[in-house]
Amino acid sequence: MALQIKSTESASPAKLRTGDWGARVPYPVSPGDTITITAKSGKSWQATVDRVVWQGEGVWLVSTISRETGSARGSGRRGKWTGCACGSREIDGQTVPSQSNCQSCQFDAVDQ
Repeated sequence: MALQIKSTESASPAKLRTGDWGARVPYPVSPGDTITITAKSGKSWQATVDRVVWQGEGVWLVSTISRETGSARGSGRRGKWTGCACGSREIDGQTVPSQSNCQSCQFDAVDQ
């Protein structure tokens, strides 16, 4: 399957109601399309449209799947933030504290 980029006009990052990041796209897109997302800072990246969440008034709000691979993704943090002030993450169902002495995370780990 060939890589198809829909337009030279960039999409912008958008926070979805689920709390995940997606994109606001100024042209028609469908699941599987590759788009270029450009942040206000100027950083841009390619992503694949997962699904169209909403469309109207010339805008398509979409959930995306990142196309970054290998070392480009390696610098990011894995897992989902637990909400603890120490910045701990939940990875594969296990709480991983950012600080080894976080009493709250240690207590949560015992409860599991």
